[in-house]
Amino acid sequence: MRYNRYILLFLLFQILNPHVFSQKIEMTGTIADAETKEPIEFVNIGILNKNKGTISNSNGKFKLEIPIEHSKDSLTISHVSYRSIKVAIENFNDRTIFLELRTNELAEVIVSNKKKKKRKIGVKSHNPLLWLGAVSKDTDIIENAQRINIPDKTVRVKYINIYLRRGFDSDSSHVRVNFYKNLENTPGEKLIFENIVQKKKIEPGWLQIDLTKRHIYLEEDFFVGVEFIPDFKNPLEVYIGAILTKGKGYSRRNSLGKWNKLQGASTINVEIEY
Repeated sequence: MRYNRYILLFLLFQILNPHVFSQKIEMTGTIADAETKEPIEFVNIGILNKNKGTISNSNGKFKLEIPIEHSKDSLTISHVSYRSIKVAIENFNDRTIFLELRTNELAEVIVSNKKKKKRKIGVKSHNPLLWLGAVSKDTDIIENAQRINIPDKTVRVKYINIYLRRGFDSDSSHVRVNFYKNLENTPGEKLIFENIVQKKKIEPGWLQIDLTKRHIYLEEDFFVGVEFIPDFKNPLEVYIGAILTKGKGYSRRNSLGKWNKLQGASTINVEIEY
């Protein structure tokens, strides 16, 4: 009789406390502009440096499963054009999260009659036997970054070049690039607060991001990061070329995840003018 009572109490405790026995917490929501109330696409959502995240779709919606051991953590909501915020995971219900737009700081335009020099800096070759996965299978992002050492002067970044390898399951993808401060040879804070996203045809060979209509001026060594936005309806596979002899590459496998140093580097370079 006492044994049956214990079983009954155990089952009742399960019903009243489902999260205690659940391995994951399901979180859903929508990210929107605080002023316009319009949804914001491709927002990075994750637990900072803990390699668990996702990205909002074209309607600003997201879905994320969090291991129960992270229930006391916070989600960081991050978009280059908006102010980042943190939201407690515990007791999170499906709701709309509003982000405030960053103050737009106009880049200084340098005008000179002096003849400009042009250089291509970064990784310009690849090993035919090496490649890096560039799209997450979990509706998240994988970001590959390469350190760029520039001349001791202000440079304008005009193009970013990425070498793509085999295995594509889609004709096109949105590609986003980010510029990070070089923090002790590791990607640090963002340097450019522009949302640079271009839809590109995906095929083996060089893919180029044209920045000539933007004023991207930098005066220190930096990291350039590349994100291929996943297809939210169909699987997408993209592979970037790689090389072992250029030890300045980093990668992170989740939104807001921890940067990991590569043994070599991904085949990413930039074309600058100065």
